[in-house]
Amino acid sequence: MSVPLVIAPIVLFIAVLVFAIPVLFRLLRQCHLADITPEWLEAFTPATYRPMELLLAEEDFSFLLRQPGFESSIGKKLRQDRVRIFRQYLHRLISDFNRLHLYARYLLSRSEEDQSAILTRLVWLRLRFSFTVLRLELSLCVAYFGFQPRLVSRAIAQLDEMSTCLSALSAA
Repeated sequence: MSVPLVIAPIVLFIAVLVFAIPVLFRLLRQCHLADITPEWLEAFTPATYRPMELLLAEEDFSFLLRQPGFESSIGKKLRQDRVRIFRQYLHRLISDFNRLHLYARYLLSRSEEDQSAILTRLVWLRLRFSFTVLRLELSLCVAYFGFQPRLVSRAIAQLDEMSTCLSALSAA
């Protein structure tokens, strides 16, 4: 067996770890109940994250390409700036999901009824959201080369599902 065939999987594994660890830390970062105020809960809406879906849309970059005097450095800078802004949105989305999830668990802990079905739903929702965010972060790595992340609407829908679940718990 040749050395490159042995080294390549090891390098790939290390690269995946280097990529995944910061994302996992963000996903698992603990928030506190004190961070969840009634004002925040009332003002929260998943619609805040809808602009993410258009931030890296290829139409904007195609439009720029057709403009007279366009230089590729302008497109590259715009793409980098938008990926940075997208990541800021994503970090806030993760933080909001974590807050909603914590508050839902808090409400479950105070309930005297059997809420095992809702708890199971929360666990699965957390797993699905984490997997979606990992895939979305990975797709952001290739966004620098012009590929559009496709999982944005799924992450927003899962945040919306978390919000709906919390609303149902609050009403109960």
